[in-house]
Amino acid sequence: MALFGATALSAQAPQNSAAAMTVSRSGELTLVYNRANLASGEVGAPVRATTEVSRGERGALLEKIQLTAAAGKTVALKLDVHASDEAFAAETMGEAQRRFPLVRTASGEDHNLRNNAIYDRHADWMLEFPPGTVIEPRGPGEFRVTANGPSVLLRFAPRFYQLHRNLAYYEPWTYKVWPDPVAGWSSWWAYEDSINEDEVRQIATLFAAKLRDFGYQYIQLDAGYHPQDGYPAQWLKTNAKFPSGIGDLAALERSLGLKPAIWENVQIDDAKLAAAHPAWFLAEPGSAPTPAAWVGYGLDGSNSEAVDAVIRPTYRALHAMGYKYVKIDTLRHLLYDASYPRRAELAARGSSPEAAFRKVLSAAREELGPETYLLACWGVLPEVAGIADGDRLGTDGFGPATLQQYNSWNNVVWRNDPDHVDIGGAGEDVIRPVLVSMAGAQLMVSDAVGVYQNDAKLEGARRAAPVLFTLPGQLYDYDAHASDHLALGLRNQDGGANPGPIDAERLGDVCPWWLMDISRPFENWSVLARLSWSALPAQQVRFRDLGLASDTRYAVYEFWTRRLVGIFKGSFVAPAQAAKAARVYSIRAVVHHPQIVSTNRHISQGGVDLEDVRWSAAEHRLSGASDVVASDPYQIVLRVPAGYELTRAEFDGHAGKISRAGGIVTITTLPARTGRLTWSAEFR
Repeated sequence: MALFGATALSAQAPQNSAAAMTVSRSGELTLVYNRANLASGEVGAPVRATTEVSRGERGALLEKIQLTAAAGKTVALKLDVHASDEAFAAETMGEAQRRFPLVRTASGEDHNLRNNAIYDRHADWMLEFPPGTVIEPRGPGEFRVTANGPSVLLRFAPRFYQLHRNLAYYEPWTYKVWPDPVAGWSSWWAYEDSINEDEVRQIATLFAAKLRDFGYQYIQLDAGYHPQDGYPAQWLKTNAKFPSGIGDLAALERSLGLKPAIWENVQIDDAKLAAAHPAWFLAEPGSAPTPAAWVGYGLDGSNSEAVDAVIRPTYRALHAMGYKYVKIDTLRHLLYDASYPRRAELAARGSSPEAAFRKVLSAAREELGPETYLLACWGVLPEVAGIADGDRLGTDGFGPATLQQYNSWNNVVWRNDPDHVDIGGAGEDVIRPVLVSMAGAQLMVSDAVGVYQNDAKLEGARRAAPVLFTLPGQLYDYDAHASDHLALGLRNQDGGANPGPIDAERLGDVCPWWLMDISRPFENWSVLARLSWSALPAQQVRFRDLGLASDTRYAVYEFWTRRLVGIFKGSFVAPAQAAKAARVYSIRAVVHHPQIVSTNRHISQGGVDLEDVRWSAAEHRLSGASDVVASDPYQIVLRVPAGYELTRAEFDGHAGKISRAGGIVTITTLPARTGRLTWSAEFR
């Protein structure tokens, strides 16, 4: 599985120009873009090839390439597309989504039959094909595309996110997205600013014992620790509730195998500092600096002396203390409330509110270093693209609806953050973490100590982490009202106190279907989650609507009820489910020998834990390796076809427990340590 690590970063921006097309008399087609061979192949018959280039807002270029066969003939396009190893296949909005709306992601190469486009993140171009096209990944950055018809239309859009979707600061050729899972605990929703050191220590100890090995690594201290409002350097000190200081707290967390995390912001309420250095702050011409709403004295990011004096020392110190996650709050207020009103003054100095804002955040980024996860807060802030690793999409509180409003941005622009995923409420300890995990977002729980002392409340959180790194299966947003506003150029005009036209809305109807396609060297399978805060009736699900082959037989297994739903061809029926329930179905193509249909470690049902699964026909032996958690019973669920009988199961050479029920066989072990173990199942 290729993540975004191998492509060399380049400061040279790709061209905003059309691809040059040639079609030879023998039917060979080539596309050249940015001085490189973008695609090459054949069209299968003599064709008439035409191109049309148009430009829209911001100079966004769209090239249409029409291949038309002679009367009675067919275009048989076979094209090899060559891209960077950041490229992935996905779908554009079309009939498939209108027929069966869902939110779709992929872990590993995406073979979904709904795909009709290729997006290259590194160069920010999109190449779209007609519906019904088959796109087969053939290794990092390589795709085989086949399409047929009397006429085939290709659409090429360079600078796709930057210009077509109006992300002016999105320059993916200059930065990588954060590749690792982000999960842990935040103090804010549970304690707000009443948090104290003893409570953080208790939480850290509980997480080290109960949740760390499941993927919850970060312990994030939010507001409530600093002695007074002032400016960032003063927040390195602590009040009486934190007698040991934030440095010692970070050391404790590291000693427990956890990663220290902390909240900061850019609010400056120090009138003496503003009076002593008026040139450091944004103000009306000829006037002394005055506080702006929510942010105090707005720091002038165009003044390097101000940034060096106020911002850099704090984040340099946090880096030295070992903080690996820093959440920076009130950013929208620095931009909207302090900087927007000073646009004319900043322009006179050769800057802008956006450029000055980015210099403030960039200074924090540089001091923290690339190994520290930086979360921008709050609201959708396109100006943080390329600087922050994650963005909190909405206001305070768990925002399930936010994840479907910017689903096409996740792990492309940044990591989406739906805010604190508290699990202590009635009946939501499973549905909340399941949704976040299926979305591929960051997962920070926030509950009081007592919640984590109750193991019954932890099962949903344990089975949802770590969150797999996924890429969007869709180059559009399920609910696009906010991102459409961004494309239209709408922004906050009355300050940052309230959500603006592009900010994601926390609450509302959540898409009931979330699909994750998983590709591993040994198998491809799909995981379909159905969830809702209201009751759902039984519903037929056609495999074709999920982008799966309609002529293939699939084994469908439900994770939470531990039930083999059955073997199906064409479709299956998802049973009715109660409000706040979550059902997660693994869908695997049936083979003619014993096969895995699920594991109990994680809702991906093998995506997190399974490694190197092999079937030996000669030995009638299924074997592999799995990543497991100490003292967490580990189960592999098998479908055993007629004619086979399981005779023995071993884990690291020790016999496993075998149980049979409901047409499946489950083999179980109790791991003594967290890590990788080998296993085998022998059949007669």
